[in-house]
Amino acid sequence: MPHRVALIVLGGTFVLDLAVAVQAFGRRPSVFAKIRDEARPPYEVGVCGQALTPTSLGFTIADLEPIAWIAGADTVVVPGLEAPWVQQDPDVLAAIAKAADDGARIVSLCAGAFVVGQAGVLDGRRVTTHWALADEFRAAFPRATLVEHALYVDDGQFLSSGGMLASADLCLYVLGQDHGQAYANDVSRVLISPPHRTGGQAQYARPLRAPASGPLGPVLDWVDAHATEPLTLTDVAAHAHMSERTLERRMRAETGESLGARLARVRVERACALLEESGLTVSQVAHSVGFGSTESMRRHFLARTGTTPRAYRETFRGGTPGIPPVGKLRRQIADGVSP
Repeated sequence: MPHRVALIVLGGTFVLDLAVAVQAFGRRPSVFAKIRDEARPPYEVGVCGQALTPTSLGFTIADLEPIAWIAGADTVVVPGLEAPWVQQDPDVLAAIAKAADDGARIVSLCAGAFVVGQAGVLDGRRVTTHWALADEFRAAFPRATLVEHALYVDDGQFLSSGGMLASADLCLYVLGQDHGQAYANDVSRVLISPPHRTGGQAQYARPLRAPASGPLGPVLDWVDAHATEPLTLTDVAAHAHMSERTLERRMRAETGESLGARLARVRVERACALLEESGLTVSQVAHSVGFGSTESMRRHFLARTGTTPRAYRETFRGGTPGIPPVGKLRRQIADGVSP
């Protein structure tokens, strides 16, 4: 019997998440036969939900299997949806919980982790979701361990992916687990997508912090404004008219981070903007934002974004289709490789 995959459609389901899952587990496009012979699809796929369920783009999907089809599925996939914090249909949540109890693999894509969490099966589990929903997820499911910036997380029976296109990363990973990496690589070739991307969601995230509003607000604003300078704890404590120990204690209480961590974060955020928008070299960016050296920026940048400044620039600066970025061309020439 083929492996049975149930894809769940709820009100406001992200069409892209659903399409990625259908393409990954459903019938292969005809061009797939040019690179791999496949007598029959490896999965039996059922798209389950209530009739005429509206998607995130406003149109409805009518040809759906009933929720009862989930029973007996080997894998249950929950795509993301527009308002994941809304309480979902109890029948759907019960079906997910029952499938988990029966040993089915549960896969959440993007904000679908909220639905799986509502089903009550994520306690003690490692999980990820879209980076912009991290605070809401922690508040809703404090007993789950959120791996905030991962592209995807494999916690055994439960797998989850980050923001929308990370759904493809996770689905290709699942194909590799089920049928071998060579099979997943061939599917990725048809999709024109890498079978595995380096880094995580952190390189795509934008800061969502609210303005500092506690008693230290003016001091933190001053720190942010002078972050390009070689500030020390002594400098900031003198400006705040308090001891260094008191300043550090109050910073951790109000912000959850030390002065050094805040400076590094602010500098990395500014470095990201310069790498995207300016023509400064990496070394010039490092000194412009307040890092004392290129190596210092690289270390902090990698820790916070999961990638290097050079790789970040090549990802977000773009370029002419088919032509590598200038930095890559220079390295190829230096290595004696024909571009």
